Amino acid sequence: MLTRTYHASHRSVRLRHVAVLAVLALLILHASPARALAVPPSVSAQWLKENLGKPGLAIIEVSSEEEHLFNGHIPGSVATDKSAWRYAADDGTLVRYAPEILAEKLRRMGINDGDGVVIYYKGNNTDEILGAFYLYWLFHLLGHPNVGMLDQGWHGWLNAGGPVAKEAREIKPGNFVARPLLALEIGTDELNRIRENYLLVDGRPASHFAGRTRFPANPRYGRIPGSVNQPWQDYMRRGKDGHWYAEAPEVPPLLATLGVDRDTPILLTCLGGTGAAFNYAMFYAAGYHNLRLHDAGLRRWNVRRLPLEKTNVHKHEPEE
Repeated sequence: MLTRTYHASHRSVRLRHVAVLAVLALLILHASPARALAVPPSVSAQWLKENLGKPGLAIIEVSSEEEHLFNGHIPGSVATDKSAWRYAADDGTLVRYAPEILAEKLRRMGINDGDGVVIYYKGNNTDEILGAFYLYWLFHLLGHPNVGMLDQGWHGWLNAGGPVAKEAREIKPGNFVARPLLALEIGTDELNRIRENYLLVDGRPASHFAGRTRFPANPRYGRIPGSVNQPWQDYMRRGKDGHWYAEAPEVPPLLATLGVDRDTPILLTCLGGTGAAFNYAMFYAAGYHNLRLHDAGLRRWNVRRLPLEKTNVHKHEPEE
């Protein structure tokens, strides 16, 4: 019943935005130059083993310089961390740097314009994983869709018997060029104007979405009215080695439950962008490409005191 109701109420929206999807698909296909190595959105350890060392393949580990150097890494990879790609805006929200700054950071890491890029994380903590998925979205935003996430990260690489390097390599500056696809992002004001006409997916944990709990950085309980929940935590597992990892489903649970068509426009939010980026990567790998991400998230939504709804009121939080 939920699926039929959803499709009936959104049929006109889907029809009006088929053209948007087609244009966006063409932009994605032609955003970056011809490349020798095409990288799938979700990369298996076996695929990476077979292509390791090929020209035009760049590999990025999201952890820390110390972790990358002293605890081993995939041969040829370079290291970064979540904090390198964002800054605190004047209102306290965490948002991406401007495209030209992001492109310069990638050039300094040795990323070239025609590279196929594989991103992975160590998984010592969930912050590393969130940072990796956020970087995945940034590559798309910069017009470089030839990027993939290593499924199960470092955990999957070790289980597959992938080689491990410990030596540092010289990094030569690359020639990465940003061709921003700003349609992949949505600002807070626009989200508030159009949210009732779209499927809006909140990536926060279920108890935060319901309004029973919240992150310490979030001053308010609740969710954006009309939104639905696909927690990024649903993808998470923890191996016997202690490493956290994420496994890409064939179809994310929420989209399977709703029976969402792959051409349906979907808006993605969370508290601060990284959980939404997690859903972005999982949705994209499953064939859902008509996506826009709310980078400023509920941090900015709540600073502006925009409307929220709750399933249950927390016992320490008064009604507004």
